[in-house]
Amino acid sequence: MTTKPTKHVYVGVDLHKRQHVAVIIDCWNRKLGEVAVENRPSAFPELVKVVKRHTKRGQTPIYGLEDVGGFGRSLAVFLREDGYTVKEVNPTLSSDKRKTRTTVEKHDSWDAECVARVVRDEWDSLPDANPLDHYWAIGQIVKVRAGEAAHYSGNVRRLFISN
Repeated sequence: MTTKPTKHVYVGVDLHKRQHVAVIIDCWNRKLGEVAVENRPSAFPELVKVVKRHTKRGQTPIYGLEDVGGFGRSLAVFLREDGYTVKEVNPTLSSDKRKTRTTVEKHDSWDAECVARVVRDEWDSLPDANPLDHYWAIGQIVKVRAGEAAHYSGNVRRLFISN
């Protein structure tokens, strides 16, 4: 590692369509806090504010997101534009952390904590989150096209059924 682990707090975010759950841990895996925010850019400053409350002077937060191309894209863009370090966490890594307990848990808070633990353990080797806009734009075009195709085929079916 290039810096001391005590210089950071680690924020793991479990991403969903409607809301994100974030867990903040320190370098000793102590859970410092948790927050749930809606998945909309106007709610993201609340996440940053809660993280700042748990960040001591001289520490910087490192955020970890599993899905920077889908549900987490707008959060990744927001955090990066504000100058925060955002890492992309492979879901397999957080799944492995989840399975380390004797009783496997599966809920948003624990998922976010597992992402934070991966960031704490491997942040210097994790890739920086880089939501590529051209892939996102292509995905949006494909979704619109699929909707138009479904609408068109429904109209064609109605024409043949009515005759």
